[in-house]
Amino acid sequence: MEPIEIDSVVKSITFLRAKGDGSYDSRQLTDVGPRKKQSKALKPLERFVRKLVQSELAAAKTYIERHEQSNQKKPNGWVKDFGKNLKKAANAAEKRAKGPKLTIVR
Repeated sequence: MEPIEIDSVVKSITFLRAKGDGSYDSRQLTDVGPRKKQSKALKPLERFVRKLVQSELAAAKTYIERHEQSNQKKPNGWVKDFGKNLKKAANAAEKRAKGPKLTIVR
């Protein structure tokens, strides 16, 4: 049997074979991976927390990069540029936290 190319839209294929006693035997062709176990009520909260943490991560990365640049530019540069670097990091976090803007068409 030749290998079959499956489109990325297809998540899994299950083959069912009828047994002699009337029951079925199933075999899964592609592995779908573990299913995320989460109640529907907590889904918005999880999405909010994930977005918050991702924005904080963006702020931390931005601050670290700017901190190192300031240190290389001038002696004790991180102290001198602390406010500016912190503001840039906060802007990066705010930018990351914002979702896509919706356009309302009338």
